Amino acid sequence: MRLKALCSGVVLFAALTGVVTAQPASQWLQRLQMAQDTQGYQGAFVYERKGAFSTHQIWRQVNAEKAIVERFLQLNGPAHEVMRIDGRVTCMSGVIADVLSSADVWPVQAFNLKELEERYEVRELGQSRVAGRDTVALLFAPRDQHRYPVELHIDEATAIPLKTLLLNEQGQLLERFQFVQFQADSDNNLQVAKKPLMMPSADCQTVSTVAAMPDAELDVDWSVSWVPPGFSLINSHYRPSEDSETNVLTQVYSDGLAHFSIFFERIDSPVAEGGRRLLGPTSVVSRKVTVDQQQVMVTVVGEIPLGTAERIAVSMQTGLEPSDD
Repeated sequence: MRLKALCSGVVLFAALTGVVTAQPASQWLQRLQMAQDTQGYQGAFVYERKGAFSTHQIWRQVNAEKAIVERFLQLNGPAHEVMRIDGRVTCMSGVIADVLSSADVWPVQAFNLKELEERYEVRELGQSRVAGRDTVALLFAPRDQHRYPVELHIDEATAIPLKTLLLNEQGQLLERFQFVQFQADSDNNLQVAKKPLMMPSADCQTVSTVAAMPDAELDVDWSVSWVPPGFSLINSHYRPSEDSETNVLTQVYSDGLAHFSIFFERIDSPVAEGGRRLLGPTSVVSRKVTVDQQQVMVTVVGEIPLGTAERIAVSMQTGLEPSDD
């Protein structure tokens, strides 16, 4: 009911201010899906979370082989740098490579028209303006309790989201992503001018992951039996643990808008305990589970409600599948 009230309230405000347009939201979803595979650009954006701001620059290019090459650079604070090809992180600066999983530094957007329409009620709010460009605002109100409402402001010319607002059930802002400068490849032959900027710096370290775990660890069922409907596995890899000689399995799930990760790590310490906390829009739930006489720490991290993260973590029990309600 609160989600419906939020959605209705925003649409009513848009109607009163005379900005609602007649174009169906489904057309914008189709353009979103196409743009993610074909559109290159460069720009600068701000990221706001819990009252803290950071600024970033991004370059995105679709090369002759149709591969999507992306470079990301943080402009304030530590010079975080990430390079990605077709969604796979190939290098990142050492200051973050030592503490973060490559799959979680920079979430992959994977818009799926059918899934988005099934999991969200999509409404067009009207026209807006971001980074000096005309945009159309869409509200994605979730049809269940397992995800947050999202507001996208989409560039009319390219269908690239130029502003993303993550909201709670009361419509309060949890997280903001917003371009302050944006230029598409089609603008002034940007594709040629951008090529030197797509080269990583010397500080960008090659990312390596473990292709498979040692045989001694493969007897554990490294999986959960439940994830929210509409979320699909988009990345799975192993990497060495920072705290032990074992490996950590990272699984990244997305519904096209929301993301969460599940980390599985075999532990030997009997004093290790789980926990739960909410860091702004990010839920973090850790739970110690015994599987085939081995202790496994399951950690769920993502921009999903805390209760949903807990349910995912609890589902790592042999033969247990929570009922879908």
